[in-house]
Amino acid sequence: MSTDYLPIGSHEVIRALHDLEPDVVAYLPGFPLNEVVRALEESDHPFEVVPVASEFDAVGIVIGLAQADGYGVAVLKDKGAYVAAQLLAEEGDWPGLLIIGLDADGRGSYTCSVELPDVLRDLKLRVEIPETQDDIYETILDAAESSRDEHRLACVVLTEDLLLSSHPPGKPEVEPTGEADWDELLRAIDFYDTVAVVVGKGVLGDISRDLPAFTSSLNDDRDALDRLVEILESLGLDVRLYCTKHASKFLPGIPPTGVNTGNVVEEELLVLVGASYDTFAVDFRSDFVVSVNPDPDAYAHRVADARFVMTLSDFVRELEYRSRK
Repeated sequence: MSTDYLPIGSHEVIRALHDLEPDVVAYLPGFPLNEVVRALEESDHPFEVVPVASEFDAVGIVIGLAQADGYGVAVLKDKGAYVAAQLLAEEGDWPGLLIIGLDADGRGSYTCSVELPDVLRDLKLRVEIPETQDDIYETILDAAESSRDEHRLACVVLTEDLLLSSHPPGKPEVEPTGEADWDELLRAIDFYDTVAVVVGKGVLGDISRDLPAFTSSLNDDRDALDRLVEILESLGLDVRLYCTKHASKFLPGIPPTGVNTGNVVEEELLVLVGASYDTFAVDFRSDFVVSVNPDPDAYAHRVADARFVMTLSDFVRELEYRSRK
């Protein structure tokens, strides 16, 4: 099995599962474990892979296997642990392993994610949180061993930066947008025939009168997105416009894309607008990735070939000016 295409952290999860050799790995798709799930679905493994309809089912399989002297692993996202909380509280004294993806970056964007490890500990479960990508493999194997020794479920909680980055985790160091970024972008526009523009949820702007928030990258200006499409088309590109599933509620009329929608962008030239790190939309084999986001800490900036730390409106104005030169 080759998982060389995976980000380092996700690769380490699959490597650990192969050496652990449980009887079953039950899973649900979900950020930030979507690349782990893709590897589970597309590759051969020394264990049975079982997709399930709910996190409750995944945890139930692990507990049921333990009751039959087997060993199981459940792969689920953080919010799924809350779904299965009652079962975890009542039946947590069986050996098994939960690998949980924490949907929270260094800015602590989601309170329920940040608090999850303490919630699991309150349920008397063992919780391990690797600090580096190099720690993931041993942490998973050690947690599995402890679950057998202690006859209790163990949890390995993995943050999105460990799972999805191909670089050391931590706060991304993004240089201010410079001439090199513009030069690389214009060369890519000349080279490719097709571009996928994917709008992510990004950093939410003001919410007022119970109306949906717009991504700050759009600067509350949908016209800028339409103008971007026009400019790219005028430069000879076939433009395919998408948004991530999470952004679709804010952007009616734009089709969602991603592994959680059954429609994954595969274009070689990819422009991410307002994405923190929407790997639902990203094919890691994309040849050239552009990130447009005013948030300098957005993870998309770290992996992009050209980074533009600005609102979409500012980006469009500058691109229009430069394309006319």
